[in-house]
Amino acid sequence: MRSCLGFLVLMAAAGSAAAQSENPGDIPSGHEAQVQLSNDTLQLKYISGGKKVGVDNSRFSGAFFLSEERDIVLSAGLVFPVDFDFGRLSVLVGPQAYAALLNDENNDVMALSLGAELRFVLDKDLDLAVAGYAYYAPDITTFGSADSLTDLSAQVEIPLSDKMKGFAGMRWFEFDLTEGGGSQTLQEEIFVGIGYRF
Repeated sequence: MRSCLGFLVLMAAAGSAAAQSENPGDIPSGHEAQVQLSNDTLQLKYISGGKKVGVDNSRFSGAFFLSEERDIVLSAGLVFPVDFDFGRLSVLVGPQAYAALLNDENNDVMALSLGAELRFVLDKDLDLAVAGYAYYAPDITTFGSADSLTDLSAQVEIPLSDKMKGFAGMRWFEFDLTEGGGSQTLQEEIFVGIGYRF
């Protein structure tokens, strides 16, 4: 019940942000390509302004995830800035869709999640920041061999040049499987990565 209420609150916040916000917030003017590596996973991610997909004042992202067990996950999200001034803290909310081909035969998952992304600038001169996100898909929006999806991440970011940044953090990414199958954790470890703006 609490999960459902939280999901509805985030949906309302996303709608409010999309309708009311007039400021660009943490919306990129160009494009960014990221490569993220951990001991057992690889992720490639593309980020741009939502105008590229026909939605103003939003941020679009698409990602390809591969685990050592050959789990493959494609995801795409569209987030909107919250219509409040938090100073150095930027907050975005919105949906993210996942399509997963898990290593076990006939274990495929589709999920529509809702979540929030936060970024806090520690040093404006250096553009040193901490960032994170939380996405959750309940049973009602999760299809296939899973009942729910949880995707949490936190990282530290530091610029390496005008167009490049480095980051490192921790991600917890798992599915709650159907029919008493327990949970399948795709990632629960430290990662490092690099992003290039163009």
